[in-house]
Amino acid sequence: MARSVVLIGTLDTKGDALAHLRDLITGLGHPIVVVDTGVLGAVPFAPTVTREEVARAGGASIAEIVALRDEHQAMQRMTAGAASLVAAMSARDEVAGVLAVGGSMGTALALGVMRELPVGLPKVLLSTVAYSPLVSPDLLDVDVVMVPWTAGLWGLNSLSEEALRTAAGAVAGAASLYRPPGAEPRRKVVAVSSLGRSITRYLEQLKPALEARGYEVAVFQATGMSGRLLERAIAGGRVDVVLDLCVGTELVAELTGGANAAGPGRLTAAGRRGIPQIISPGGLEFFHWPPDEPLPPSLRDRPKHRHNALLDVVLSSNEERGAVGALMAAKLNEAAGPACVIVATHGMRSEALVEEQVADPGALDPFFAGIMHPEDGFTAFLDELRGMLRAEIETVVIAAGINDPQYAEEVLARFDAMTKDKP
Repeated sequence: MARSVVLIGTLDTKGDALAHLRDLITGLGHPIVVVDTGVLGAVPFAPTVTREEVARAGGASIAEIVALRDEHQAMQRMTAGAASLVAAMSARDEVAGVLAVGGSMGTALALGVMRELPVGLPKVLLSTVAYSPLVSPDLLDVDVVMVPWTAGLWGLNSLSEEALRTAAGAVAGAASLYRPPGAEPRRKVVAVSSLGRSITRYLEQLKPALEARGYEVAVFQATGMSGRLLERAIAGGRVDVVLDLCVGTELVAELTGGANAAGPGRLTAAGRRGIPQIISPGGLEFFHWPPDEPLPPSLRDRPKHRHNALLDVVLSSNEERGAVGALMAAKLNEAAGPACVIVATHGMRSEALVEEQVADPGALDPFFAGIMHPEDGFTAFLDELRGMLRAEIETVVIAAGINDPQYAEEVLARFDAMTKDKP
């Protein structure tokens, strides 16, 4: 059976746009399934999946949803129904891509549906509120392409049709190239968290060594959204072993409200699946913050560094580093599979900074001085971690930095021990 593009929207308010998109996508050679998520108004053409079917999948009838007299509750029911139906189609390998259309109401529904779909399945959202602060928090754990819907209300016009063509072309092109998981033989996958090459260079040693062991290496940048996508990839069965070596910065951000927080679900999926995981508090020394947003009073005097136009890097405190140890222990204590924590007590210290400090001890600003001397923070981290962590989860402490060869060697040794009996 050929996979279809699923088109989602409210036929009563967006029927003309949905009909135009349907014709564009079928004209590009893709079968299409139209899912009507409207509630009240007339239907201009027959959808593939009716609003009545969507409502029933959400646990109510259309009449019951109308009787609620509450648009938010109505959309919650329709979101649940649409998510259930489209996720079931995807599980049966009937979906090549999803395109949803909406204003704020339809966008909220679309994101709720897309969050239930596998990572990698093409998802396009044509929205009148694309990229606005209204939707930014909801985009963090959804791999969706957004198309701003110019002049997208009250009928079609030359401007809105340009956006429709862009959205149709985006989903059709992605659907043409989509290969669902399992369609082709794959090597076992090791997921590794890291940061930029200038900060975390351990992959220069780890990646070729893991590939020599027959694994594919998938690297996720520990900047919040990638951490969320890592959890989704693990939960979706796309990962066999996890080397979460740079989770520290995302956990600090979770505690401080930093820009690279990855949400409360971070560091949980591997434990739920019971797959091997090696954890390190890499990046424990800092968290990110938007340059145009003032630090709160509690952080105002904290040393920071301008990383680029998008991010400041703020030094974490020893108290926050200790709190990360407690948070990490609480998460790992729930793990159903093998886990190990490796702590490199020199953290992210670089040889270049060492040489600079030796030449001129006063040359470093307070931020880099905090990066250079993280030992007290790692002591606080270890005290909290060891005080709470289950006894059978080993903690390995090495007096080195995460970019020193002995750190990567220790990770590989633990990796080999955890995977030696795995097929």
